[in-house]
This record gives sequence, C-alpha cells and structure tokens, in this order.
Amino acid sequence: MKKAVIFSARVLKTVKALPHTERDAISAALAREFILGEDPRPSLTPVLGILYTMIRFYVLQDQPAELDNSSCMKRCASI
Repeated sequence: MKKAVIFSARVLKTVKALPHTERDAISAALAREFILGEDPRPSLTPVLGILYTMIRFYVLQDQPAELDNSSCMKRCASI
C-alpha cells in the first residue's frame, strides 16, 4: 500500500486560484499521479506542464516529515 498524500492549504489555494480550464487540467493531473499512480505529463500542454511541476513540488514539499517523502523529492528533482 502506498503512503498517504496530504494536499496542504498552500496547494489547494494555488489550484483554486487558477482559471477554470487550468484548474480542471491540474486537478486531473494530480489525481492521475497521486491517486492512480500514472504519469500525467504527456497529456499536459507545455505551460500546464510547468504549472503542474510547480504544484507537484508544493505537494511533495508540504508532506509531513513522518511520511518520509525523500524518495518523492528525488523523483521530483529528476523532472
């Protein structure tokens, strides 16, 4: 079983601040990666890919220390 992922207030605020179409794409991408375990980047436009990478970094950075996201941070750095 995979570890829990917590979407912090910073992540939620950032996603909610996006225009509707971008918010839908980013929300779907977050669900594809963190719920379904798929790589959402091939389906994103270059601009959405940049936004997604930033928000994904927020998600990984904001995880509580006890979730030990060191492997996630290594994966994020390799993007």
